Amino acid sequence: MSRPDLTLVLIGFGKVARRFVTLLAETAERLDFSWKVAGISTRHHGSVVAASGIDMQRAIGIVESRQSLDRLDEAPCERRGIDVIRQLADACADDAAEGRLVCIETTVLDIDRGEPAVSHVRAALEGQAHVVTANKGPAAFAYHELEALAESVDRVFLFEGAVMDGVPVFNLVRDTMPAIAIDGFRGVINATCNFILSELECGKEFDRALAEMQARGIAEADPSLDIDGWDAAAKTAALVNAMMGGVITPHYVQRTGIRDLTGLDVREARGRNKRIRLVASASRHGGRVQARVEPELLDHTDPLAGLVDLDNALYLTTDLLGEVGIVQRGGNLTQTAYALLSDVSRISQRLKGL
Repeated sequence: MSRPDLTLVLIGFGKVARRFVTLLAETAERLDFSWKVAGISTRHHGSVVAASGIDMQRAIGIVESRQSLDRLDEAPCERRGIDVIRQLADACADDAAEGRLVCIETTVLDIDRGEPAVSHVRAALEGQAHVVTANKGPAAFAYHELEALAESVDRVFLFEGAVMDGVPVFNLVRDTMPAIAIDGFRGVINATCNFILSELECGKEFDRALAEMQARGIAEADPSLDIDGWDAAAKTAALVNAMMGGVITPHYVQRTGIRDLTGLDVREARGRNKRIRLVASASRHGGRVQARVEPELLDHTDPLAGLVDLDNALYLTTDLLGEVGIVQRGGNLTQTAYALLSDVSRISQRLKGL
């Protein structure tokens, strides 16, 4: 079968989404699909809809020069993300019906209700589009509802980029662990906090380390989500919901961040051959799942204690395979963008019947 020709709708066009577009171009010869972007919605730079395809180099240049995408639109108007989704679902109805319309959702995490990302995913699925997101909100707040909706319309809802960037966590369990029950997990899954703690160990200042993460585009738009543990709590909820069958939100997760930790705290721990790391964990107790995010004092023999800078790791407790570990050495925008690309490739393979 020839390569599927996918039509993409980008809801959110920040650093991750722009890197995703450039990564598509860079890897074009290796991809098993062709693509065009027919719509873009942003929070601060307007929107554009063009069913025939958007000049993405121009779109990236416009946003990075802090201008409005409206100048690319033949009929510019004020639109929300959900309006762009619905407009493209109508304008590209044939693509949607054939399963070639894909919504890429990369808006900012809302820790209260996961909105508007949850509504974006719902609207896209209702419009017969597949959905790929790097936003933790939909899986953390509405995983079971959205998964059921996707199944009812024969589309997929994928979110590999929500936890540990491009490292296959959800896909690993879904595709390669049939008949396995995940009884719990434990990991370091917030790169910003891990970097800050590593820098504090070296005598750097907390605020300076955080500022570097913001400059690199790794910290959340609201960095308090990182340092107060909300980002890790959202990831924990997504993992519990998708892999353990739980029905929780980030607000259910017992949470303590790293805001009150000092350089003296972490260096004193190092002096005792230990390390402080922000650990996310969940375990099943009877019919209930307990989940928490908190700084832990780790012995040097603990595999999580060896994680420095932007390293992440997740150890799954399974019923048949024992403990299975996944380690990511370093992380950046490219790896998060790759998670989106890999999920889109899975949709392409699905279209080809693989």
